[in-house]
Amino acid sequence: MFHRRLEGGCELRVLAPGDAKALYRTLEKDRRELESWLPWVGQIRGSSDMKDYVRFECKRYKEGKAMSAVLLDGASAAGMISFQELDFRHRKASLGYWLGSAWQGRGLMMQAAAEMLAFAYGTLDLNRVEIRARTDNRRSRAVAVRLGFALEGVLRDEEHADGMFRDHAVYGLLARDWADGRASLEAPSGPPV
Repeated sequence: MFHRRLEGGCELRVLAPGDAKALYRTLEKDRRELESWLPWVGQIRGSSDMKDYVRFECKRYKEGKAMSAVLLDGASAAGMISFQELDFRHRKASLGYWLGSAWQGRGLMMQAAAEMLAFAYGTLDLNRVEIRARTDNRRSRAVAVRLGFALEGVLRDEEHADGMFRDHAVYGLLARDWADGRASLEAPSGPPV
């Protein structure tokens, strides 16, 4: 089971149905900001929608199609980080993440992402992890760069939101890239729990 302690008393663990309420509280507090970057947030109109979303992600985890983890700060959910589109045949996945405003600027997402990458390459035996972010999402793109991902290109008009088409930057990190730079990228966290 994936469960890690992070600096500052936070923890990262596989998403469970009981996390829906705490995630919904964080999403509601930061809805305007999150909605501008994550189109799916608009589909979460109430706590029952969040419960359905969490159940859906838990089902995908059991089926081996995805792996979502929740970032916890005590009883509060700081955010989520996920391997979407897990593809064991081609040994690759897409990494997505979001963080509530109260937890931003503390390096928490860097720690969580480094833990997920170590798990991807060490336990899941993946060869490639990809991050896609809108080109105007500087914070998300900065996480990819700090983790050592290489910008591989831009997908023009990849997303349609608010009546506009948006470009996405595509970043990739291979297992050999991670192994070459791991000492400088590894999150300073405690042992798995």
